[in-house]
Amino acid sequence: MLVHGIGVSHRYWRPLAAELCRDRRVLVPDLPGFGRSPRPQRVPAVGDLADVVLGLLRGVEDAVLVGHSMGAQVVAEAMLRDPRAVSRVVLVGAVVDPSAPSVAGQAARLARDARYEPPAVNAVVATDYLRAGPRWFSAVLPEMFAYDTAAAVSRLPGPALLVRGEHDPVATRDWHRRLAALAPRGTVREVPRAGHIPQATHAPLLARWVREGAW
Repeated sequence: MLVHGIGVSHRYWRPLAAELCRDRRVLVPDLPGFGRSPRPQRVPAVGDLADVVLGLLRGVEDAVLVGHSMGAQVVAEAMLRDPRAVSRVVLVGAVVDPSAPSVAGQAARLARDARYEPPAVNAVVATDYLRAGPRWFSAVLPEMFAYDTAAAVSRLPGPALLVRGEHDPVATRDWHRRLAALAPRGTVREVPRAGHIPQATHAPLLARWVREGAW
């Protein structure tokens, strides 16, 4: 299952989903309130979103979850809640990097990332943000900041692959190395010449890493 980050939808996963679906079943949901999913009555915490993911996996064992940005928090929490259903996680561009702990700091880094993404990827992200709307985005954002990613990663019961783009200003190299060191079974890899969204720009490489499973 491929789990998107805050503000966006399944759409930026399409290149990676196309690679992976050649030999396995791939689920690419829109989380509540984003993409084409209806907005819930209350703002979901990361744990609530993890429960949504686990609900979609009902009856499935040994799933591999790939989460991007805030989606990395969601898949980590899903593994903590049900390690039987989730055997491995891939955390791509995990947040929130403590070297930029404020909304303004994260926004500035995300704006810088635009230079490392192709125009088509920037267009997908921008239109998804517009669909979500600033009010809903702002309502969910505190939940992202409230979740302790480092604490969650330090308790993961299964293998975790930490992935970032070489030029990702949102998730720095030091932050990802710290997370990999905290994870009981953590591995860190870097996508050359990529920004914050390597699943859209370097899908074949990321698909190969997901398939390997030897991390």
